[in-house]
Amino acid sequence: MPTAPRPASPKISRGKARRRELVAEAARILLRDGLDGTSMDLIASEAGASKATLYRHFGDRHGLMVEAVQYLCADFLSDIAPHAPRDADLRTRLRAILVELIRVILKPSHPDFFRLIVTGAKLAPEIGVAWHTHGPGVWYKLMNEAFEEEIARGRLPADFDHEDLPEMLFDAVFGDMIIRTAVLRQDMTAADAQTRYLDKLLDMVTGRIVTHGSA
Repeated sequence: MPTAPRPASPKISRGKARRRELVAEAARILLRDGLDGTSMDLIASEAGASKATLYRHFGDRHGLMVEAVQYLCADFLSDIAPHAPRDADLRTRLRAILVELIRVILKPSHPDFFRLIVTGAKLAPEIGVAWHTHGPGVWYKLMNEAFEEEIARGRLPADFDHEDLPEMLFDAVFGDMIIRTAVLRQDMTAADAQTRYLDKLLDMVTGRIVTHGSA
């Protein structure tokens, strides 16, 4: 009995597949050895490639480092899933997003990743830009969507100015967590971080919204 043909799956060229493998290998080494300890020679050796192949794909070391940072950002954020219904109120949705942010920052390798970004941005601004676009930018977008949907549903005034709020919320949580994990090297649980200040922070933001609405 003939079987129905399977739908064709998108094909990835060998060149693109190999490029991804090289980026993944560079990211692994970068996170392990830091920027200073990561050379094109080392990456080529551990990836089983030639330096000529690396330069052909990425142009130079900075180009490869930028792509490795983008890869690491995507890897850290690959499992984020804010646990709040789409029709939940704004405070609930923002809290779910920030709880996920805390969980990501508490991943064991995140402090090393952040130190890598700080070092890398001094040597190549493109590394800092790549991190900001593919890291914080993702969180800004999630929170901005929550505000926009509140406006679309009529729960917030159409002229409500929320432009800076996602960045302010991110900076407050990220800054505190980075100081405690990457600088002070404190061991924290997600519950510790959430109960310390998260609800107070959200109360301040929602309080501002209530004040705006009653003005």
